[in-house]
Amino acid sequence: MKPPPDPGGVTSLLVRANNWIGDVVLASPALHALRVRFPRARIAVLARPAVIPALSGSADLDEVIPLASSRAGRLGLVVDLRRRRFDLAVLFQKSFEAGLLAAAAGAKRRYGYATDRRRWLLTDAVEETDAVRAKHHARVFLDLAKAAGAPEAGLGLTFPIAGEDRTAATTLLHDAGVAPSEILVAIHPGASKTPRAWHPERLGRIGARVATLLGGRVVIVGGPADAAVGQAVARAAEAEARGAPPVDLTGRTTIRQMGAVFERSRLFLGSDSGPMHVAAAVGTPVFAVFGPGRPEKTAPFVPEERFAVLSRRFPCSPCRQRFFQECDPAPSRKPWCLEEIGENEAFAVVRDLIERTRARA
Repeated sequence: MKPPPDPGGVTSLLVRANNWIGDVVLASPALHALRVRFPRARIAVLARPAVIPALSGSADLDEVIPLASSRAGRLGLVVDLRRRRFDLAVLFQKSFEAGLLAAAAGAKRRYGYATDRRRWLLTDAVEETDAVRAKHHARVFLDLAKAAGAPEAGLGLTFPIAGEDRTAATTLLHDAGVAPSEILVAIHPGASKTPRAWHPERLGRIGARVATLLGGRVVIVGGPADAAVGQAVARAAEAEARGAPPVDLTGRTTIRQMGAVFERSRLFLGSDSGPMHVAAAVGTPVFAVFGPGRPEKTAPFVPEERFAVLSRRFPCSPCRQRFFQECDPAPSRKPWCLEEIGENEAFAVVRDLIERTRARA
């Protein structure tokens, strides 16, 4: 591979972001590394509209460019990108399309992993070896930035929350009867795919037990698609609660307002999901149940004392997530790797995490 580009010669840098909130958060250390390496460059991030809230407002970029969905929109996007005359493109997204867009945009140097038959579209292809595939996702992104000359150490997760996001979250909590001094235990019951999410009833009961332990209350958050499981969490938590009833904000926050709720919370409880990474990025201690996911690759990218995960390994691990085609579901219709994680075991792990992070309270 050629030597990395001279920072003094890079005035315009294009980054192709990933398509999921969690991956965007995990790539934030690598994005910051690029900012450190190329301080004079105008950094533009190309991203799908759904993940733009996880990027806009970041001090590590100058502009977010929405990825058009239609064919006509893509053609117009290529024309716009060519006008910008990018000196460098770094492709966190591993698809053929990402390489094609960077090449069509005329970026002089194009860094990316040699995946999806796109090697010929890259000027600086990085091999995706078995060793790379075994690494944590955040380190995979950092290795790509390192190939372009960026630093690789001492970089943490970031997530942009503005003042108006905090104000909106505070108003929602106030309207729900939550006092500013109350301790909150945040629960996000969803996941990108339903079989990846632990039982909402178990989360609700554990949340209520934790809230009792801390002298606080449960707050439930999620997108509109999480409404039904949010209600299941709320019912279970209310039945178990010994103090204030749970607050269900499911479907009532943006992802950034959700981040502000996490920022205000003593603890996050949930499954392997994008909001799990948001909570970790804003500094909230995280407990997450991993079923089909792989903690060694997608656990929170924070110091070990700030998170705890539970998972079960089976002969079919690591799971290819072809749900119930390669394994039979439990009677609950959950994968057995989630089914076998019990409430008492989870509560013991959460209690240990609370003790380890007591100084944060």
